[in-house]
Amino acid sequence: MKENSEYLVSSHSSQALSLYYCGWENCRPGHFFGPAIRSHYLFHFILSGRGSYTVKEHTYRLSAGQGFLICPGESTYYEADKEQPWSYCWFSFDGYEAKMILENCGLSAHQLIYEDRSEGKLKEAIFEMIESFEGSQNNEYAILSRLYSVFSSMKLGAGDFSESSNQSYIEKALDFISNNFSYDIKIQDIAKHIGIDRTYLYKIFMEARQCSPQQYLIQFRLSMAATLLENTSMNITEIAYSCGFKDAPAFYKHFKKHYSLTPVQYRESCAKLPLSEEMNPHSSIPTIE
Repeated sequence: MKENSEYLVSSHSSQALSLYYCGWENCRPGHFFGPAIRSHYLFHFILSGRGSYTVKEHTYRLSAGQGFLICPGESTYYEADKEQPWSYCWFSFDGYEAKMILENCGLSAHQLIYEDRSEGKLKEAIFEMIESFEGSQNNEYAILSRLYSVFSSMKLGAGDFSESSNQSYIEKALDFISNNFSYDIKIQDIAKHIGIDRTYLYKIFMEARQCSPQQYLIQFRLSMAATLLENTSMNITEIAYSCGFKDAPAFYKHFKKHYSLTPVQYRESCAKLPLSEEMNPHSSIPTIE
């Protein structure tokens, strides 16, 4: 029986995400690697047995069902247990989407250990990726599809969401709102887009922005409407529809509540401002950090 397999991959058609190599190994007692630095992200998933992983003078004792992340440029050392040596599979990857994908899976430079709860789906996805190379299916798009399938299983099997994951969700939600506020989007649409339920979206919005997603969406639409009132000659109905309001009365109601002026009064007040004040950005426009 083979003790290990490793496959090198030339998958660089997408700078967003690239897979460099993958493989698996049944380690002998005490087998180790390092200290060494890697050029790309490297993830090991433990299939059986035990071992240790050391990074930044901290040693993690790990066993089957756990994984560990090696970040680019970090000196690391890992060693199989002398009595119950581990077997593991691994894959190396990088790209400008890599950090965000890892955060969505509960991993980061501050959270290097993965606890699998995918009920076998992650192991299956990794070996499907490895087996595709055994069959010499050196198709770059097929390779990336297998890699995304692995990350999908990792996200499914991730434990508690980390603070960095929450920040990533917030950023994706704000980006979705800024690009779709003029449409009849609902909070459920935002939650679905970023892959979490609306209850969790509400929770992280309240923690990060001190307002609900619905409140933020309305405020964003109103700030865009205020900008149009200041800088265009569009009529009120046009502005209401352009900013995602279903009708002019609803727009009037929200605008008056937020600015203490009707849209018409707001436009008239802007026309009376000195030029220096007209050039100032409106103070109530939500900032996207």
